[in-house]
Amino acid sequence: MYDAGVAALVDTTRDELRERIAHALTRFDQISRSADPHSRVPRSDWTVHQTVAHVLTIAQRYLRYAQGGYRLAARPGEVSVLNQTELETVMAPASELADHVQALAPELDALFDATADEGRSLQFHCGALVDGVTWQTNWLGELLLHGHDVARAVKAPWGLPERDMLLVARGLMQIGPAYVRSTLPPDTDVTVALKIPRARPYLMRIRGAAGEMRPPRDDDHPDAVLRMPASTLTLLLYQRMGAATAARRGLRLVGGRRPWVALKLQSLFEAA
Repeated sequence: MYDAGVAALVDTTRDELRERIAHALTRFDQISRSADPHSRVPRSDWTVHQTVAHVLTIAQRYLRYAQGGYRLAARPGEVSVLNQTELETVMAPASELADHVQALAPELDALFDATADEGRSLQFHCGALVDGVTWQTNWLGELLLHGHDVARAVKAPWGLPERDMLLVARGLMQIGPAYVRSTLPPDTDVTVALKIPRARPYLMRIRGAAGEMRPPRDDDHPDAVLRMPASTLTLLLYQRMGAATAARRGLRLVGGRRPWVALKLQSLFEAA
């Protein structure tokens, strides 16, 4: 459920995203080439080698859009199956995979130039429709979060800049409603307001198995009001951390009429 005219969590430009994607790609290239490809990513079934292969398949998936072969998952539970199937088809020495990602960068840049001004008409997993900015911020997130995976596998430092994570979160506000659990009881009704530094006030509402993410309206009555950094919000929505870790990373409950419902927020969404 979405309103094509809804204001985004934060504004950006193609120039900003081009620069940030290029920087993230350079960082990912460096960590992927220096890491032991056999190291296993903590709390993952993948090694560094497989993670780099997955990032390559995401780049290829974007480019297949223009060729009419864009493969997407119909349901959240199918995303991991698609990811595994595709990475197995591209497996090669890790350095070759990294070379291939770099070789596709100019084509991706051209694709993002061509689609930057698209409204919410671009297909995404699970039936979501996103805009051209979200296509770019999703790729930015793939580079940063999977770079983070590789860094954790080899115990190397890896920063997640707040501005980058805010841009990724912007995209998640368009993608997230498609990942609301289809098995939620019909009487589910949860509204959570978000206060993220340097972003518009935003709101997530889950009613039954339908969700919406948008700026708040005067007639909204949030059950919980959460304040947190963009990086914490992003990692929560990707289910890469739980509530306890999020609290250590700046998550604060600052209001609401039923604040305890914030504790079950993650459980309302399917993991990809």
